[in-house]
Amino acid sequence: MQNNLEDEKLIGLIVGGISNEFSKNIIKGVEGAIPKNSGIRLAVLPGELMVKDFEGAGVLQHNAMFNSVYNLGNICKMDGLIIAMGSIGWLLDEKDTRKFLNQFEGIPTVLIASDYKDYTTVNYDNAMGIREAIDCLVGIYGYTEIGMIGGYEENVDAIRRKNIYINALEENGIEFREKLYAASDMSENSDEAAKKLIKNNPGLQAVFCVNDAAAVGLYRVMNKMKIIPGKDIKVFGFDNTHKAAIMSPPLSSVGPDKISLGQKAFELLMDKIAGEQVESVQIPTRLHGRQSLVYDKYDFSIKDLFNADEKMINRMFEDCFYRYASEATGWDGVNLKRLFYEIISRIFKGLKRRYIGIDEFNEIGQLIDIFFNNRAMEYTDVWKFHRSVYRLQTGINKQNLGRENVFVNRLFLRMKDDALRALSDQGTKENYDNLMFRGQLRRFLIRGMDYGGDKKSVMRDLMNSMDLLNIRNAAFYLFDNPVLKENIERKEYPEKINLKTVIKFGEVYAISEEKQERSLSDIFLQREIRTYNIRFVAFPIFYEKYFYGFLLCELTEDLYDQGELISNIMGTMIHIISIS
Repeated sequence: MQNNLEDEKLIGLIVGGISNEFSKNIIKGVEGAIPKNSGIRLAVLPGELMVKDFEGAGVLQHNAMFNSVYNLGNICKMDGLIIAMGSIGWLLDEKDTRKFLNQFEGIPTVLIASDYKDYTTVNYDNAMGIREAIDCLVGIYGYTEIGMIGGYEENVDAIRRKNIYINALEENGIEFREKLYAASDMSENSDEAAKKLIKNNPGLQAVFCVNDAAAVGLYRVMNKMKIIPGKDIKVFGFDNTHKAAIMSPPLSSVGPDKISLGQKAFELLMDKIAGEQVESVQIPTRLHGRQSLVYDKYDFSIKDLFNADEKMINRMFEDCFYRYASEATGWDGVNLKRLFYEIISRIFKGLKRRYIGIDEFNEIGQLIDIFFNNRAMEYTDVWKFHRSVYRLQTGINKQNLGRENVFVNRLFLRMKDDALRALSDQGTKENYDNLMFRGQLRRFLIRGMDYGGDKKSVMRDLMNSMDLLNIRNAAFYLFDNPVLKENIERKEYPEKINLKTVIKFGEVYAISEEKQERSLSDIFLQREIRTYNIRFVAFPIFYEKYFYGFLLCELTEDLYDQGELISNIMGTMIHIISIS
């Protein structure tokens, strides 16, 4: 073990930003896989796309400075690293990629979405889910005009997915034609590729998008052309991100069957740290059907349900609450899978004996309330859940059981009401939190623009205002002097850095000058907030070519969308103070 705390391990997770859906899925998978009270701390290091000559010199410099956070993976005594190559390096040539990876030599490492044979890697089994979707479109819907919005030729997964798509068509007796394919940049700005595909194929019946992000641009173009996804043209994506479930209509998507990329990468890394021999792994995938391509992987056998078959009920849960296995592993709350089995089995046991008393009815209703009050809807999407309930109700109502049918329908109605209420409460909270954050950020900016005093007092006032940034627990570090871009490129950092301020449960505490100096390699081991936080995300604080320090924050849901904005604003304000 490299760190000097014998009962703990520090795991680094390098990703290309934390606001994109692919990175979010990986982070949540790793976070969910960490057992509670395991002594394992997670340091998320989010940078930007590593690429040359892309989007201009200004963007290139910004990304290069932001990516300095990656160097903490080598500097900060990590026990192991997970590197999501699919989100940070897919436009680099092999020489530059190898140079990047070589800096972590000697640290146990697992790569996600990579084809380097000399590294332990975790990849999707692209073929399983894509073939399932193509087989559904051809075998169930009878379609032959199936197009694809692809990605960059340099992207490993984009190449694989295109080849699998072509092979799946040919396996179903459909000849691939080049006009059925349009390349995109694999982002939400895939509008041009979508327009080209639709224009070149007037009889287009279905579209496979190389990832869920590309489907956003396709939806936008289809909306302008009055084409309805799922009705006029079937659509499915890849990655099964959270965003797929909230698109309108909900996007069908290929994604992991039972275990996520992040979860498996963490498991392999822990085995590797323990000295075990590990092999690269492909994660099984499946098509998660939604409204853009209605597809049910499993039939619900009412006969088996009447017998309260545990495997059948668990399969129902896994199909509907498909994120639970990968995102709730380390959570010590209610076991939702076990509770779901209790609810469904009691309903069907009552139907089987043709009696559900009022006390039993009320008890099941209370269990339903507990189920949804414990975050159940975070692990599914509303379309998937409502369709599952509809299928259950339809099967039961065909049995014509009289009074028991009435009770059961009321229980299922309670499920729907609880689910909608949970979603409404979540949406209301998010809107309120966003309004509050904008107001607090404005106050922070106003305070930071008061440059009436000397630099030291202005800086102190700025740091004392950090309670307005919607951060729960954090540590704020600054170098004595800013590190210049050329030093960053040579990976030359000062050995010492100053811990200026910590935030504990939203309260700001200044660190006295005589206690500020720390070793840069130990910033994740500091004692001030580590007892409150075992999930860090590190943001670089910089402005143009001047690198000032790091903001280490507790990884909370708000920071996925707000963290980079906060760090950019702080970098700008600190730069203004330093030159004023």
